[in-house]
Amino acid sequence: MVQFLNADFSGCELERSIPFDGLRMMSGERGEHFVSDIGQRLLALEGRRRGRRKTDLERWLHSLSALLANVALGIFNRVDSSRFVAISLNRNDYSGHWISVTALRSQLEQLVELGLIEGQRGYRDIKDGEVRHSRRTRIRATKSLRSLLVEAGVSRKEVGWSERRDIIILREPDVPDLTEPDDVKASRSVLTKVSSELSRAEILLPDEAWERVNERYRSAGDPEADRLVSGEESTTLYRIFKGGWDRGGRLYGGWWINLPKAERLLLTLHGSPIVERDFARLHPTLLYARVGIELNFDIYSVPGIEGPFVRELGKRTFNRLINRSNARRPNLTPTPTDHAQLPPGVSFRAYVSALVERLAPIAQWFGTGEGLRLQREDSDLALGIVDRLLTKGIVALPIHDSFIVAQQNEASLIEAMQSEFRARYGFTPAIR
Repeated sequence: MVQFLNADFSGCELERSIPFDGLRMMSGERGEHFVSDIGQRLLALEGRRRGRRKTDLERWLHSLSALLANVALGIFNRVDSSRFVAISLNRNDYSGHWISVTALRSQLEQLVELGLIEGQRGYRDIKDGEVRHSRRTRIRATKSLRSLLVEAGVSRKEVGWSERRDIIILREPDVPDLTEPDDVKASRSVLTKVSSELSRAEILLPDEAWERVNERYRSAGDPEADRLVSGEESTTLYRIFKGGWDRGGRLYGGWWINLPKAERLLLTLHGSPIVERDFARLHPTLLYARVGIELNFDIYSVPGIEGPFVRELGKRTFNRLINRSNARRPNLTPTPTDHAQLPPGVSFRAYVSALVERLAPIAQWFGTGEGLRLQREDSDLALGIVDRLLTKGIVALPIHDSFIVAQQNEASLIEAMQSEFRARYGFTPAIR
């Protein structure tokens, strides 16, 4: 059995790995030709006297396509092209997939033998019948495989998704087999249409901006480093719900979402500079709309409590109040940041009490986990906005409750945001 290389891989390199996704596939004529070429090399190395049955060969090639697509994704990552892929070789992790773990195991060994991948073999530390510690196998492309990709003309566009990959995802359902409601089904067509347009859009970030993003990623002290995997440059959007269809539903998948905002503003769309607009204090506005009040004051400021960081403290505290699920609603535990942002002489408990009193009309939702239900509302709103813009031939890049368009389409974006909001809530929202 060929052994994986284990030398010269620092812990940091191995830890910063991307998860293997069995639904990624090499696609298009170049991608499929590349899989066929590598497949022929592996089959020649294998030297089988008897060929595989047709269905077995198709599954073998399907597994190889997934393997190569994930490795290629690491190569094409603009933030870190040397990232490892953490791959599971547990059959239970591929339930419902058409991947053969037996094929993956042999293909990994053969690719190592051909000098096309390198990495570390995974392990399981078992004592008294229990797994104490484990690590998945980590792999990445060698210079040889990178050269073959270049020769084949394969680019990021050839890394796609299997037809089995869904664009609507429900995680951790409260009960099994929840039926997808009609409005969620209807959103599929909008998602498909938007992703199709985004795949043809020219969305670029200057090289100097990428370098700053890379530097943040390389900085060990950057707490957001793991978020900066936006270098995958995917444009396929999907919705993620959590627990039930009334919670979550926000759009993910667009590589621009994880960019730091300062760098995001340097994007160009079809060669044009961009503008980004979002709803001011959207979740508070939605809650006040439920009780028939149009929000026209700054809820993050508390009269009588002044300081340079009080508004920032208010925003963070409000989000904690609506996202937590605890019967003892106002009793938040202060963090070091909370203490640092409080004005001298004001206790955190007194501050929270004053904030809750100021927000009395909507305090009934504090401590109820309402944040996820508000995400369902803002995701429906976002889909309506991008769909309105598409009817005018305008592509928008959604980022939850904010949107990016080419500079010349700013007026159309604002009009779409206002119209969609008015249609749902009956008044005009504040837009930043």
